[in-house]
Amino acid sequence: MRIIPFERSHVEAAGMLLSIRHEAERQSTAALQQGFEEPEEAGRVVEALLAQPGASGVAAFRGSELAGYLIGRLEIDKLRERHIWVAYAGAAIARGESAELYRDMYAAAAADWVKRGAFRHYALVPAGDAKAMDGWLRLGFGYEQIHGVQMIPADIEPPKLADGVEIRLARKEDEAAIREAAVYIMEHQAQEPVWGVAFAEDRKKFQEGYAGLIEDEAGYLWVAVKDGELLGFQAFFPAEAPESDMMMPSSCICLEVGATAPHARGKGVGIALACHGLSHARRAGYVNCVTDWRITNLESSRFWPKRGFVPYAYRLVRQVDPRILWATGKEV
Repeated sequence: MRIIPFERSHVEAAGMLLSIRHEAERQSTAALQQGFEEPEEAGRVVEALLAQPGASGVAAFRGSELAGYLIGRLEIDKLRERHIWVAYAGAAIARGESAELYRDMYAAAAADWVKRGAFRHYALVPAGDAKAMDGWLRLGFGYEQIHGVQMIPADIEPPKLADGVEIRLARKEDEAAIREAAVYIMEHQAQEPVWGVAFAEDRKKFQEGYAGLIEDEAGYLWVAVKDGELLGFQAFFPAEAPESDMMMPSSCICLEVGATAPHARGKGVGIALACHGLSHARRAGYVNCVTDWRITNLESSRFWPKRGFVPYAYRLVRQVDPRILWATGKEV
């Protein structure tokens, strides 16, 4: 096996591998778009990945044939700091290859990533690809996020509500309550066992963003209220993804965000909101719905599968000890 830096000349062969991977993945997730089974379409996705700033990767050859590829991109932000992001289409191997090839390609690519100071590595991996999951997990990656999809049942019915509870679209007079509720998720996920970092200075950004959803005509911000009190909310928006996004099903609406007031949890508010939102989406002509949640968020990881969402991709993460730049066991 020969592993070399990924180049533009490898795109066509990589597109072939990715199209074959996608065809296999659609056996378990039929909602995914069929068009990416075409090598040319898949090749355009690989080309787009390679064109992104900070992108780099490797190509593995067995003889003259491409056996696999891995592409990641270097990103920097406040939450994840300096990190590498391997997109959903960022890796594929030939059918006859074993999971070990993922491990070999990562070793080759990540050596450069770590030298560039990127110690946190993320990978979006198809849930139905057993070889890929095996390879990444045996590299020391762990589960962080689940992406779930469901085909909205054609016969889904709006829920029966408890006395006095109303579900409706948010209105301007709900703004103060929405702003208060905007921090429910960040505060909840900062607790055990998620321990997701939440910066106090970001509270206003979340409040402004959630308040802006009220008048966003592109989607639907559903609220559950009783006696004028906001019990919870869920926001559904039509899928707006680049044509190169292999993860986005066709005819799809996204459940972007949702939360229930702490005192109202366990009383069916979230169930009623989800059922109402999905029922409305189906009547509006949407066939599929996607959402995502932290696997360590115990409530979410139990709630959403019960609402019909099936995992179809996982976000995995590995943290490399940054001391490796100098703690090599060698005397200086």
